[in-house]
Amino acid sequence: MKIDFLTKAFLGNPLTDWLISLGIIAITLIFNGLIAKLASKASYKFFKNVASPEFYQEFSRLFNQPFVNLINVIAVFVACNYLVFPKEWDLAHVSDFGLRWVLHALFTVVLIYTITVLFLRVTDFMEYVYHNREDGHTSKDLTTFIKELSRVLIYIISFFAILAKAFEVNITALVTSLGIGGLAIALAAQDTLANLIGSFIIYLDKPFQVGELIEVGEIRGTVEKIGFRTTRIRTLDKSLLIVPNKKIIDSNLNNIAQSTQRRVRFVIGLTYQSKSDSILNIVEEIKAAILEEDPITAHEMTVRFLDFDSSSLNLLVIYFVNSNDYNLMVEIKEKINVKIMEIVNRNGCEFAYPSQTIFLNKQN
Repeated sequence: MKIDFLTKAFLGNPLTDWLISLGIIAITLIFNGLIAKLASKASYKFFKNVASPEFYQEFSRLFNQPFVNLINVIAVFVACNYLVFPKEWDLAHVSDFGLRWVLHALFTVVLIYTITVLFLRVTDFMEYVYHNREDGHTSKDLTTFIKELSRVLIYIISFFAILAKAFEVNITALVTSLGIGGLAIALAAQDTLANLIGSFIIYLDKPFQVGELIEVGEIRGTVEKIGFRTTRIRTLDKSLLIVPNKKIIDSNLNNIAQSTQRRVRFVIGLTYQSKSDSILNIVEEIKAAILEEDPITAHEMTVRFLDFDSSSLNLLVIYFVNSNDYNLMVEIKEKINVKIMEIVNRNGCEFAYPSQTIFLNKQN
């Protein structure tokens, strides 16, 4: 009697087959976490030549959930293989369009997607390793670029795999049929290709790196990210500019972060009532004031009586701060500016400002 009950059919399948299918899914849901950890531990052996044991925690964090998803997908597939559709439904064969074909295509897409996620996690882990290795000599920007390029290739391969396996598209015929259409697309996307080539040039030539302060044309700011098509620059007023890579490589670029000095230049205007000997004294004392900040300030400087302006006698002051630190430059400039004010006052001169002097001739 008990055996007859187990052999009773439900939706075209014996009860034993239903129990086996549900048992497979139940066991998988209970033990998928443990199986995923074992799979992660076994997979980590493939990275032992590049990754140290201390990186396993990050590896486990990245791969445990993708392995759980893959195990669940495989378990559902195995469980469903124990079941068949009722004959009275008269469904089309899996090779013909219908419910069987849709379910097969859906499973293939999900399976390829879960495998794709695993390969994407490999790129994330390799980037993490090369960013955190003590003996690493590879540029962080370069490893990020390689990661992004690898991800693009993985997406492309996965896309064609879905077309071939899930929808049975002839990839060779598809690529051949692009022909003139592919050429038209390439012409339409030439700016995108130029920006992609620009990203390669930036990573290979390394004119700047992420985190450096640069100046491109009228744009000045800190590089936040170098992408395939654009570079993100955070300007000094904290706005984010997205600059095409082609524009960067075609423009004159000033990498401020890699300069060893900061240049200070300004003009001092004195009133026309200033005497020549006082002006010469001011020039010499300004030079001495700059040298007092040695070694922060360089010995190379220019302090000269420059020209006669419409309302002032102009002195040109140029000196260099031996540091790339902007805040230090501002601090030194403040000190020297205060000394210049004291020097001008001590020599009996005054700073000029835009003004006009009218002389009246008294007549008898």
